[in-house]
Amino acid sequence: MKSVRNLLLVAVALCMLSCGGGSTNDNSSANESKSVKINRFEDLVFGTPIDELRQTLVNNSYDYRFLFNTNVDNPAYFEEIKYFATDTLMQKVYNVVRTTYPDLSWLEQELAEAMDRSQKLLPDNTLKNYYTLITGTFAYYDRVICTDSFMAINIDQYAVKNMKYFNAYFGMPMYIVNLLDSVYIPVDCMASYAISKIPQTHTDQSMLDLMIFNGKILYFLDQVLPNTADSVKLRYTSQQMQWAEANEGNVWGYFVQKNLLYENDYAKIRPFVNEAPSTSAFEDSAPRMTDFIGWKIVERYMSKKDVSMEELFNNTDSQKILTDSGYKPKRK
Repeated sequence: MKSVRNLLLVAVALCMLSCGGGSTNDNSSANESKSVKINRFEDLVFGTPIDELRQTLVNNSYDYRFLFNTNVDNPAYFEEIKYFATDTLMQKVYNVVRTTYPDLSWLEQELAEAMDRSQKLLPDNTLKNYYTLITGTFAYYDRVICTDSFMAINIDQYAVKNMKYFNAYFGMPMYIVNLLDSVYIPVDCMASYAISKIPQTHTDQSMLDLMIFNGKILYFLDQVLPNTADSVKLRYTSQQMQWAEANEGNVWGYFVQKNLLYENDYAKIRPFVNEAPSTSAFEDSAPRMTDFIGWKIVERYMSKKDVSMEELFNNTDSQKILTDSGYKPKRK
């Protein structure tokens, strides 16, 4: 089985250059209500008779142009797509995806409403192209890719619970599999959109920088998905949410005591920020407590400061955000 990942998603950086990234601005749509139409690339690839596939790709190349890193009429490129489309395992994956998600109108509606709310917070909003696709590989950290021009959802990632005969879909641990449910798709989509709008000015980020960055995303989700439970936005179970709320002060105290806030050696802070069954150093805890605490810091900051979402996103001074928030949770 050959992954199509090299043909599509790893080409996002190329797409941002060759397709102009944010150069497709159309400010005339600033006040229009957002509507969302999700184009299902997996249907195009697997739902077309193989002898018609090349011409179908060519005929639809404009609608799917952001997903391609070359001319789809290129014979070598087409052979790669053809190999993928005729792979028996990937055909089974496609059948699972179609059974799990025969209709995505519910997601189109949720994204339309969320993007409408986002428009009021981030007015220069040009995203117009939405896609689903199958990549055929473990792509949890790239399950949704977003640029100024398009959003691409790895829809096979959200069907892994129904792929038990694929050996947990290429070795995904169960704590990851449990997060690949339909309830998380709108959250992941809007989180990916927020990430595309938040400046990242340096690579040697401290743990505090990462906390504030993810806190901004979660605060944004609060505004654009107001009817979504906090536990879903944080990707927590109800028990993990309860643990986080009960132990916020204790975890913060640990971070301060161990001088972790300003640590920028990623090897040292990885256990506290990466996806995991729990937060390192705390037994039976909620994972990624850095996300939870960053969210609380940004919440307090925004409650005290008269700033817009755009100003929040563009503020790269994590220390000032922490200081101005007055965040000091008590230990229990």
